[in-house]
Amino acid sequence: MNKAYEWRDAPQADFAVLGDPVNHSLSPRMHQAAYESLHMRHKYVALRVPVNELEEALEFLTKKAYRGVNLTLPLKETGARWAKRPDDFVRRVGSANSLNFLDGSAINTDAPGFIDTLPSLGLWPPTPVLLLGAGGAARALSVALEDAGHRLKIYNRTPDRAKKMIADLGLKAELMKEPNPEDVGLVLNTTSAAISDEAVPVQWYRANKKAIAYDISYGLEMTPFLFQAGLAGLKVVDGLEMLVAQGARSFEWWLGTAAPFDVMRQAVR
Repeated sequence: MNKAYEWRDAPQADFAVLGDPVNHSLSPRMHQAAYESLHMRHKYVALRVPVNELEEALEFLTKKAYRGVNLTLPLKETGARWAKRPDDFVRRVGSANSLNFLDGSAINTDAPGFIDTLPSLGLWPPTPVLLLGAGGAARALSVALEDAGHRLKIYNRTPDRAKKMIADLGLKAELMKEPNPEDVGLVLNTTSAAISDEAVPVQWYRANKKAIAYDISYGLEMTPFLFQAGLAGLKVVDGLEMLVAQGARSFEWWLGTAAPFDVMRQAVR
C-alpha cells in the first residue's frame, strides 16, 4: 500500500489524486518521478475523499493553494459537476478525472489515454467491444471507443443504469442482458469489482480465444476478472499503461510541457 492522507489532513502540495479508496494509487510515485526528472519542485500526494465530501474537499484544497487534482473512483461524475469550466467532452459524458483549480476547468484524460494504448495491443482497425460497467469511467470510454469506430455491447449488473447511459450519451451500443463476450475482440472491465476483489460474471466459455481482456484497474496481483479471462485462454491487460498515458496527458495539461513518458512508465513498473 502507498501513503495516503485523509483530505482534512492534506499536507502542503501542488497536485493530488483523490479517491476512496486511494491508497492503492501509483499516481504519486509516477508524477513525483516526472517532476524530479525535469528538476521541478512540485509535490503530488494521494488523498482519501468520500464522494459525499468531494465538493467540500475541493474547496479546501483550492484554499490550500493546490493547483489541480486527478479524480479516481468514485469521484469522477461529482467532479465534473463541480467544475466551472468543463471542456466539451466532460460536458457530454459527465465525467472528469483532471481538475485545474487555477481556472476551475476540467478535462478527461482517461478516454484519450485509454485509446492511446490500443494500437500496441493490435486493436486497430476497430473491433467489437463488450464494455462492462456504467459509471464515470464507462461513460468516458464508451464515447471514446464509439467515436474511434468500435462497435459496442454494454453490460451492467443494473441494466437500467446502462440503458440510461446509452440514452444519455446517444450511443449506438447494444444493451446486453448477460455478459456474453461472443464475437468481440475486446472485453473491457470498467467496474470497481477489482477494488473489492470481486469476480465479474463474464461467460468466458463463449469468448474468442484471440480476444483481449482489459481491466482498467491495476495492482500487484491480477484481478479476478483478468485471472478468469486468462484461465479461458485470453490475453490479459491491466490498467498500468492506461495510467501512464492518462497521467502524461494530465501532466502536460497542468504544466504546459512535454511529459517524460518513459520516466513515468518506469516509475510504476
